[in-house]
Amino acid sequence: MTTSTDLQSLLRRIEKATTRLEELATKRSESASTSSLVAASSNRTAADSGADSKVVLEYEAAVQPQVAKLISCSSKIGGVVSEQAQLVETLFNAQRNFIRIATLTKKPTMSQLPALLGPQQSVIQQIIALRDANRPSEYFDNLSTIADGIAAFGWVAVEPTPVPYINDMKDSAQFYSNRVLKKWREKDGNQVDWVKAFLSVLRELSAYVKQFHTTGLVWNPHGEEAEKMIKAISSETAAAEPTCAAPVGGSSASGLAPPPPPPPPPVYTAPSDNKIQADSGPSARGALFSDLNKGGDITSGLRKVEQSQMTHKNPSLRAAGSTVKDVPHDAFASATTTTRQPQPTQRLPRLELQGSKWVVENYGTEHLTIEGSETKQTVYMYNCKGTTLEIRGKLNGVAIDNCQKCGVVFDTLVALCEIVNCKSVQVQVRETVPAIQIDRTDGAQVFLSEAARDNTQITTAKASEVNISYPYETLNPEDDNFVEQPIPEQFQTVVRDGKLVTTVLEHSS
Repeated sequence: MTTSTDLQSLLRRIEKATTRLEELATKRSESASTSSLVAASSNRTAADSGADSKVVLEYEAAVQPQVAKLISCSSKIGGVVSEQAQLVETLFNAQRNFIRIATLTKKPTMSQLPALLGPQQSVIQQIIALRDANRPSEYFDNLSTIADGIAAFGWVAVEPTPVPYINDMKDSAQFYSNRVLKKWREKDGNQVDWVKAFLSVLRELSAYVKQFHTTGLVWNPHGEEAEKMIKAISSETAAAEPTCAAPVGGSSASGLAPPPPPPPPPVYTAPSDNKIQADSGPSARGALFSDLNKGGDITSGLRKVEQSQMTHKNPSLRAAGSTVKDVPHDAFASATTTTRQPQPTQRLPRLELQGSKWVVENYGTEHLTIEGSETKQTVYMYNCKGTTLEIRGKLNGVAIDNCQKCGVVFDTLVALCEIVNCKSVQVQVRETVPAIQIDRTDGAQVFLSEAARDNTQITTAKASEVNISYPYETLNPEDDNFVEQPIPEQFQTVVRDGKLVTTVLEHSS
């Protein structure tokens, strides 16, 4: 028979077991809840997490209004300009999400950083590709302004001087923005607002970075590992991409790379070239030497011309041109096919450093960059058409010879910039240059910086259509207005007291 003591002991054991089961159930629920929160946090990494951080809010307050102004001005212009502005807004959103990630993540390694920068790099490439695909457009200068300046958004990967980097990219955009102002200032006031809007985007971006990320993007030393964020971004990107049909002969789920593109078409060779090569072969040369060895018999195959067919004895034949009819058509065909027309010599483009001189020759519509490493180096640009050359650093001098529709941008020169035998060239000085010499040139536009405005001597000889642009002093430091003035081309000379007196001939408007 069971006693009361045994019953009490049994009840205590049951109570302990029940309590233990409840503790286990509670811990399992908490663990599942924690895992769910971590997963949700990872999925919201690029969307909502860190949205209330001060650095994110300040980024939005500083840059977003300027981007909105740019989009508004671009929509009035329309076309590819508006399309490119929409990409700028996409880039702004991608960078805002990237700053959010930085507030939640430890600093990544150099190998991990490209994966986090992927969304921004993709948009920047689209902006540049849009410019390159619309070179014939009348708004090419607008597209180039943004394409050259948008690299400023790459400050997130620059250490320890992101602010000077942004300012350098703003100076690069200034070259094409000046061309926009020159072209549209008198035609469309919205273009002036458009230039100011984009430059304001870069200016506010520089001010924000200077305040919150002076030596580089600030990461969270107590945040999550970067690898976890990379996986979250990769999963979100994969989910956002549309599902593509599997290629023939393969499976999209297998993870295999797509088939390689088809080979290029075979090189076409003109039939006339083949005929020329055949006629100039060994058999043709042998036949020629065989005929020459005949001596006097070489004329035996010629046809005798009767007196009735001689034009000098029959004026009527000269008027009617009957002798041309007697010449077989094949004779003209063989003469035209066997005569090789001289082809103009095409020189190969070249950009190389020869000793202390950079040589830039025979380029077309390319954008070239030279990084000057020594003050004694010079640059010689020759026979280029439509080329844009950017020279960074402090060099001795620059010479532009026999170039057409080219643009040259440089920082600082110790000696001078020389322009000779050119047509429609543009030169921009970012910092200082002692002298600019223009000789035998038709059409030259010189943009001086504020530092070079009062310290540059410009000499011209046998030059026409030379215009100088420089910053206009205003009380507002945010104004980017430039004044453009032509260099006089006409002079008036008179004899006074036995001497020639020459003055500039001014035309009243």
